[in-house]
This record gives sequence, C-alpha cells and structure tokens, in this order.
Amino acid sequence: MERSSQPETDERSTDSTPEAWPTCDPEQVQVMLLGTYHMDNPGLDEVNIEADDVLAADRQAELQGLAERLEAWQPDRIAVERPYDNFESVNDLYGKYRSGEYVYGHAETFPAPHPMRNDDDSECRSEVVQIGFRLADRLDHDHVAPIDEHPEELDDDPFADRGIDSARKTSVGLPDPEDWKRETDDHLASSPISEHLAWMNRESQLRFNHRLMFDRAIRATGEAFGSPGALAYWYDRNIRMVHHCWRSIEAGDERLLLVVGSGHVRAMRYLLTEAPMCCPVSPLPYLTKNGG
Repeated sequence: MERSSQPETDERSTDSTPEAWPTCDPEQVQVMLLGTYHMDNPGLDEVNIEADDVLAADRQAELQGLAERLEAWQPDRIAVERPYDNFESVNDLYGKYRSGEYVYGHAETFPAPHPMRNDDDSECRSEVVQIGFRLADRLDHDHVAPIDEHPEELDDDPFADRGIDSARKTSVGLPDPEDWKRETDDHLASSPISEHLAWMNRESQLRFNHRLMFDRAIRATGEAFGSPGALAYWYDRNIRMVHHCWRSIEAGDERLLLVVGSGHVRAMRYLLTEAPMCCPVSPLPYLTKNGG
C-alpha cells in the first residue's frame, strides 16, 4: 500500500516549517522524532517535569488515542531511548506486555533496563512502555529497537560547574527554567497527552533546552573545556543514537519512529538531516486534532 509522509489535512503547525524539517527523498529512510516528557518522573534532567500518573484511566485512554494517531503513519520499526546493548532485556519486557503477562494500565514491578535507574516500580509508567511498547504491540512488531548509548565521561568532568562569564555583549533574552517548568507542568496537567506532546514538539519549545545549553557552554570560564566539553558529550551521545537507529533498520524498512526525550530532537534532527541515508520527520501533523 502506498504511504504518504503526511496525513491528508491542510492544518499544519507553523512550527513545522520546511526550513526546520527537510523534504524527504524516496530512497531515504524516514525517522519520525517523537519528542516526549519522561512519564515516570525519573528526575534525571536539568529541568524535570512533574508528570501525573499515566496509569490512571483517563491517561490510559489518551495513550490509546495517541497510539492510534501514530499507527496511521505506519512505521516499520519502533525505537526507544534505552541502551542499545540492552536489546534482550528491553525485548524481554516488551514480550511480557505483548503476551498479556503485563498490562499497560497496571502497576508492574521489574528492573528498568536503564543505566541510571535502580527502582523497580516506575519503568511501567515510562514513555518507553506506554508509547513505544504500546505502539509496537498495535503494529504487531516482534521487537522494539533500543538505540541509546551513554559515552564514557571525560576524566575532567564536563558537567562540573566551571563558572559563567557574566558579561553580556548582546541583549538576547533567554527563557527562565523555573518559568518554563511551571508553564510545562500547568500545560500537562490541563491537556490530553496528544495535545501536550504537540505543544512540546513545537519549534519554540524544542529550542528551550539548546538555548540554555549553548548559552552556558559558550560563556563558560575556567580551565580545560568545561561546559564546551559537556556539549561535545551531548552531541557524542546523539551521534551514537543516530548510528544505532541506522543499525536497527532492516532491509526494506522505510520508516522508523523514535520515542525520545524532547531535548534530543533538535540535535538528532540536524544529524539525521546531514546523514544522506535518513530523513527526519516531524510528528506534529499526527498529534494535532485534525491530523492522521
């Protein structure tokens, strides 16, 4: 069946512009970057959203609706933000959901296949399970593709506080992290999940993380590379994730959908645009009310 890269609708977000998202060539593998929040509240980001319980009945209904919207894109492969080397443990969990041993709307207890997690009762609430597994299950995929990798940190910790040059040579304004967190928390609390993800995947929201990272890195002071090293580490990780996406694609695949923290989207979009075999695709048309 012939598949179109966008749903048949004239409604388009102004944040999904040709300048931001390239036009895909027929021979390229399309990679939809679904930026999401961390639904299980792991507290691992610099600014952490306070997510309500996605196991609640209303949120489960919204997640079912989200899966239906994304299914319309007909991805051949679902990739998730878990370590590439943990393929077996990730897919052992996926198999339990696929067989019905574990249920998406129930609290299940099992170790998280995540390098920085040691709790056993929250992974069932993660976007990996609630979006990635659920969508792959609907599509009858026999496995999901974990594509994350954390490079070894430099001996000179790139995330250490090096101090920031306070001199401002321009009047460029920056978002306040606390204001952004309050706005995001309020939007999530008052919105269905599909609408909140559409809001998160707007260009203005995708820029938030990178504006703060680059501002701090470029104005860093002190010895060694300091915060520029942190940026190099960040791009190293994203390059590895793009590499693992490619390794996960099989002959005949035309579309891969990646469920990933929204902070990764801008970096991965750039890298996928540069990679001649791939083409990044926005999820926005499949998240808006009339899309899909």
